[in-house]
Amino acid sequence: MKKIAVLFCLIAAQVAFGQHYNLVNDRFVNQQIESAIALSESGMHTAFKPWRVSEVNKVIHHPDSAWNVNLPNKKFYSTAVGKKIFSEHLLQIDHEDYSLYLDPLFGFSGGQDQFTGRNTYDNSRGIQVMGSIGKSVSFYTSFWENQSVFVNYVDSFVRKNNVVPGQGRVKPFGDGGFDYAYASGYVSIQPSKFFNLQFGNDKQFIGDGYRSLLLSDNAFNYPFAKITTQFWRLQYTNLFLAWQNIGNASNSGVGGYKQKFGTIHHLSYNVMQGLNIGLFEGIVWQGGDTTGMRRGFDPNYLNPIIFYRPVEFSRGSPDNVLIGLNFKAKLFKKYMFYGQLLLDEFSLKEVKARNGWWANKQAFQLGYSFFNLFGIKNLNWQNELNVVRPYTYGHFTAEQSYTHYAQPLAHPLGANFIENVQFLRYRIRRFGIEAKLLMAQYGADSLKTNGSYSNYGQNIFQGTAEIVGGPTEVPSIYGNTILQGVKNTLVFTDLNISYLINPKTGLRIALNLSRRSQRNVFETRNTIWGFVTLSTLLPNRYYDF
Repeated sequence: MKKIAVLFCLIAAQVAFGQHYNLVNDRFVNQQIESAIALSESGMHTAFKPWRVSEVNKVIHHPDSAWNVNLPNKKFYSTAVGKKIFSEHLLQIDHEDYSLYLDPLFGFSGGQDQFTGRNTYDNSRGIQVMGSIGKSVSFYTSFWENQSVFVNYVDSFVRKNNVVPGQGRVKPFGDGGFDYAYASGYVSIQPSKFFNLQFGNDKQFIGDGYRSLLLSDNAFNYPFAKITTQFWRLQYTNLFLAWQNIGNASNSGVGGYKQKFGTIHHLSYNVMQGLNIGLFEGIVWQGGDTTGMRRGFDPNYLNPIIFYRPVEFSRGSPDNVLIGLNFKAKLFKKYMFYGQLLLDEFSLKEVKARNGWWANKQAFQLGYSFFNLFGIKNLNWQNELNVVRPYTYGHFTAEQSYTHYAQPLAHPLGANFIENVQFLRYRIRRFGIEAKLLMAQYGADSLKTNGSYSNYGQNIFQGTAEIVGGPTEVPSIYGNTILQGVKNTLVFTDLNISYLINPKTGLRIALNLSRRSQRNVFETRNTIWGFVTLSTLLPNRYYDF
């Protein structure tokens, strides 16, 4: 029996060797995989997502196995139709030299917004194709076509920005709805065990929390090239990116597309068993200079070595540079603590003076996840605090801000906020329940008598100064504090009850009950809505803002 088990593991390892495509960043599916990895004794670098399947396989043999669910011993489940519904891809070809998997993608939901009385729905259909050629080349592509009627506050966001959060630009559809499309794809090449090369159009995420203050998957897809180098206790990632500002500087959604570029370095180091530290550096520059000349991708930033700041400074460049770090520490096998620190601008002299200098632009995150709480298997609790000072991620102009496609590249709230988000999750076989409580405060801009908005640091699309010798566009050089401006209090609660049908495709059915309360000195808006969803794998969608 032991020989058979060993033989099975060897065969599985050979089949999985060429699976260098990534897990889809679907939090519902991945949270069980994350728990399994966190409870393991592996030294897997977990901060940079999405993870490659070949890396996950080294820890848990295959992502599906994290769910540890078995089909009932009934005839239908062993038929061709039963397997396709409950345990296989729609098209599944496994060969010694290649593999190919094809699945339909969909997300159907219907509900009602109690604030407006409107019926809401989401009608998303698509397809995904992934596979491998030989042991070194993998690929993935997917496409979605969507029509939606959103709950009131998301609807307001879409009408203001002409963009669905994280999912691209829209055109009108039906009675108050929107039509929009979403595509992603990439090629992944593994020339040796030390290097992985990827290029395509997708999202990235850095961190071990629910939010990321370094780089999140909050915004729309973008072209990228990524080089991952891994040896000893180190993982080093070079990321080269092309982003866009749509519309004018105030991001109204009207006008042309303004291209900008970015490059990111991330060095992850396993200090010891259970302790990981990462160093982050990012830089953003606009595609054209102040004279209107096209600048394009600056070859000076192809330098693969961290840190760029001396290069950027020596060139007299006005580009936007961010540096930061992240950490993860595991105690007693089932307690994980994590955090991030980001520095956009930093002057030790001004910090010591405690005078509220506007350019002290920093952010930090602290969080923890407790697994198998009270000794109950699959009962997990996560608690996370995020704090971002005013004007963080912003720069001289919107074209240099840390944004893409009308959304921040880090946190959905932009800057000038304090947020606490908690999750309580429990799973028993295919059934799962998740309760979420999010509490946040942020300081919004106020409307001035001339019709413009003051810039208190929450809207990171607002420019903070003229590029050459002009006056600053912030109300005050000193005396700036977190939550300055019009204080808004946001409370978001959500209950999700789900049943997983197929672990390979993420097919599940779920019931959601949500409540959002937003309050400031001018108004109080309480939104309650419920909806039922039938869906497959879904890239993360952040509507909790």
